[in-house]
Amino acid sequence: MPRPEDRVGATLNGKWTVEGLLAVGGMGAVYGAVHRNGRKAAIKVLLPRFARDPEVRKRFMREGYVANKIEHPGAVAILDDDIAEDGAPYLVMERLEGESVSEWLARVGGVLPPTEVLAIAGQVLEVLGVAHENGIVHRDIKPGNVFVTRSGHAKVLDFGLARIRDGLISLTPTADGTIMGTVGYMAPEQARGATAAVDSRSDLFSVGALMYRALSGRRVHERPSPIEMTQAAMREPVAPIATVMPDVGPVLAAAVDRAVAFDKATRWQSAAAMFEGLRAAYEEASRGAPPRREPRPSAESVDVSFDTDPASSLVIDVAFGDAKADLVAKERQRTREIIEGLSTMSVVVDPEAPKGR
Repeated sequence: MPRPEDRVGATLNGKWTVEGLLAVGGMGAVYGAVHRNGRKAAIKVLLPRFARDPEVRKRFMREGYVANKIEHPGAVAILDDDIAEDGAPYLVMERLEGESVSEWLARVGGVLPPTEVLAIAGQVLEVLGVAHENGIVHRDIKPGNVFVTRSGHAKVLDFGLARIRDGLISLTPTADGTIMGTVGYMAPEQARGATAAVDSRSDLFSVGALMYRALSGRRVHERPSPIEMTQAAMREPVAPIATVMPDVGPVLAAAVDRAVAFDKATRWQSAAAMFEGLRAAYEEASRGAPPRREPRPSAESVDVSFDTDPASSLVIDVAFGDAKADLVAKERQRTREIIEGLSTMSVVVDPEAPKGR
């Protein structure tokens, strides 16, 4: 079985030269690559052990269509898709500079200040709000699937598990009893494999679980093994965050606890409503935050998003700052220019969409 690093130096379909391995996930490896026209991008290749499974291949290739359907700068643009000479499917994505929230947490000791957690979650909710309006439920929000760029923009990654409900797209539904998601961040209905019960509020639970982890350093159901965590998620309400983070502000605590409520009817009912709850929590948290300084991004490494002083993060400006609208508009334009710059490539379309539309 070839290793992910063995692909470095190879050229895919005479177009993309693989420059280096950026990350390896559960199903795919992500590489930095340069096109024959000189443009740089990231390429996500399905791992060999999954490449022979027709259903997994279909879900993987579908990710490009789903992400591009959202049309929000916080959803990573998929620029092309293809099949490598060895049969491995791959997606070509905009290349980001920064780090995932899981990497950020590892770098700073496992927790982030409340203001930054709120800013990250707020940006994720704005992406999810657009996704939900388009009938898309992500189903796998977690620290590893949220990437924060050096300019402070949170990007939602990996729509490979997303479920689409718009009545126009023919997709093989996930069978009841099949668990889709990540242990420690799944809503109870996901942990039970109750596919029909999974909806936008399941994503909001996952955002709350991400916040719980980033604020307290603990997952919502901390147990010795993944099986025990899954069983707990199926049956047990999440302990209030104040039990593991006694100094949490009351408004923030209420917002997180509502997000991770066991009964989805008592959770936040929309991404927009949860965002407003987090805005109120941000106002509470910012009153006790240290003075902010101008950020000093690293000029030498793309692996470090911000200066290590957490009070100086640009992510707050993008989520709650006075110039938010301008910053989002600039990011939207940047993404549009990347797509136009690679316009010689094929457009990613849904391979199962009805013909003639």
